Amino acid sequence: MTGRRERRWVGVIVFLAIMTTFLPTMIRAEEFGIIRGRILDKVTGEPLPGVNIIVKGRLLGASSGIEGDYSILNITPGSYRIVATMIGYRSEYKDIEISGGETHQLDFELVETVIEMDDIVVTGTRTPRYIKDVPVRTEVITHQRMVDKGASTLYEALQGEPGIRIEQQCSACNFSMIRMQGLKSDHVQIMINGKSTFAGLPAVFGLQQIPVANIERVEVVKGAGSALHGAGAIAGVVNIITKRPGYKPSANLTMRLGEHNTNLFSLGASYRLDNMDIALSAQKNTGDEIDEDGDKATDRVKTDNMATGVEVSWYNLLGNDQIRFSGSTINETRRGGDLTDNLWYNPFAAGSEKILTTRYEATIGYEKRFIQGNEFGIGFTYAKHNRNATNDAFFGDYEAIHGTVPPVDLMRPYIADGRIYILDINYAHPIGRHRLLAGVQYHRDEMEESGMYCIIDSVTIDGVIFEPGYTYQSTSEKHADNFGAYLQGEFPVRTDLELVLGVRYDFHSSEDNFGGSGDVALLDIETVKYEKGVFNPRAAIRFQPLENLVLRGSVGTGFRVPYSFSEDLHLCSGSPRVLKPKGLESENSMGFNLSADYSTLRYTISAGIFRTNLQNKISFADADDEQRSRGFDFKWENIGDAYTQGIELGSRLLLRDDLILDATFTYTDAQYEENRCDFEETPYYDDSKYISRVPSPTANIGVEWRPGN
Repeated sequence: MTGRRERRWVGVIVFLAIMTTFLPTMIRAEEFGIIRGRILDKVTGEPLPGVNIIVKGRLLGASSGIEGDYSILNITPGSYRIVATMIGYRSEYKDIEISGGETHQLDFELVETVIEMDDIVVTGTRTPRYIKDVPVRTEVITHQRMVDKGASTLYEALQGEPGIRIEQQCSACNFSMIRMQGLKSDHVQIMINGKSTFAGLPAVFGLQQIPVANIERVEVVKGAGSALHGAGAIAGVVNIITKRPGYKPSANLTMRLGEHNTNLFSLGASYRLDNMDIALSAQKNTGDEIDEDGDKATDRVKTDNMATGVEVSWYNLLGNDQIRFSGSTINETRRGGDLTDNLWYNPFAAGSEKILTTRYEATIGYEKRFIQGNEFGIGFTYAKHNRNATNDAFFGDYEAIHGTVPPVDLMRPYIADGRIYILDINYAHPIGRHRLLAGVQYHRDEMEESGMYCIIDSVTIDGVIFEPGYTYQSTSEKHADNFGAYLQGEFPVRTDLELVLGVRYDFHSSEDNFGGSGDVALLDIETVKYEKGVFNPRAAIRFQPLENLVLRGSVGTGFRVPYSFSEDLHLCSGSPRVLKPKGLESENSMGFNLSADYSTLRYTISAGIFRTNLQNKISFADADDEQRSRGFDFKWENIGDAYTQGIELGSRLLLRDDLILDATFTYTDAQYEENRCDFEETPYYDDSKYISRVPSPTANIGVEWRPGN
């Protein structure tokens, strides 16, 4: 079985390699046209570097250089619409007739605007698209918008965005969570440059650890995304696009000082030379503990975070191609809990928690564009995430049972070492005004963890009764492999109508090995294996009946399976042994999204409705007696079907040239189809029908005033 599966994947990769190598030579050669031009600021007349010039409906485009000049080569003869777009400027369209063997001059003059409506996005279709033309609705948070918010982390950058709820749980560690369209973060993919490296273990504090200093923009795509991005993209995708070097050498230093030592220091620099560019970034955030209500316990934890990033690109090494390398590090200490003087400095004391995080990530990728406009890309990403955490779970359990503090040799931290490997190969090919995208992706998640436990309730294992107070160390070694192959077609029917169809097949395989010390955590506890294959289709449509009005709709399926680490376990001091029963079904979904966007030079208005149906929703529960007798502490289980539905409204209005008003409103209804049977014997049974921590109405109002500079 395994051999056949491996041969099938080898066949897919070989097929893509053959397509990439020989398809360009199979296409009939033609006389191509060339577009050259210059981009200027209409008011000042100064050249604008870094403007994106896109040939609509083709995989062709360019960026203007330091003098505003650009050129687009190898354009098939025909009629085209050319779009020039840049953040902070109103996009401009021009229609042109391309003749073979000729060079056409096409200049643009752009007008500055503070109403941000124009950008190039990649998340919705995995190909660069002008935001107003992308069939899958995409919302963009620009770096300037993050600066206007005073955001220092991704957590703060996402706050206040329509349809997104950012919340903090646990006052002792400030564990953060994102909710989108009524579903929590294990239904939302957090990606960096299209790679899902913040899943599982890194996701628990990741929103507060990712600095904005190295973020160019954040793209948010809501609704079913598994057809393109794989497991977990049920509610949507948040894709962080890191900064690229500018066209002029630059360096900037930012410093912000605040109460409670809430300080920020950031440094950014970039340099471009011939066919190479480099960008560097560094950001340090600090913040003292805050006890807002005076109960001698932290509301905001003490943090010290240092993050660095580097990105280097080389161009035109083998023709029209690019090699890109990026690397980043995160080192953070956070401390919270009881503020009593004699307890604050003891990380094992009651009500205390201390977390040390060290993270390294590196990506290398190669992209090649051929003369016919088809493209090939391959990338590899590696991330290593370490956590060393202490809290009072073991200390408190031991003291409650034995009436004394545990011996020093038993006081050990929870240690987790996670590694992620991602290989992505893709090929895009234009067919007239249509385009096809195909690719394969391999994602491996590994984790080793260990920690101390103290038995609270007596348990029987292999006929032996272990009384409360028995201590042992639990260890685990887990890994999950996910193979995915996807195919997508973008089909412009008319200038105002476009259809996107896509499908992806994923095969998930995971294995959990448990062990430990003592008679409870037996070294030969059974290995838990889980396998699941699933197809996920998606269809999206964009209709533009008016120049300023865009209507979009999408429908697709998604899936989720439990990975090696769950955010529900972030407080456990030990290494919990979680059973994935053989009969566990993957959590499947069907999602629908409809939206309308109307924009002018002075305002934008958006409205949307959504619904997601969930089948076999997976929940976290205590192991039953039989499972506990086999050495398991918890288990995953299917608890039934559920749904989320709602509406989203948003507007951005330029009241005056220096005054902007933002307003958003979201209403969400999130329920199980039936009351949860696992709550039947509790006073919460009547309320168990509702998915917890999902407020029905949420609203935000913001005002920006920009007097002069």
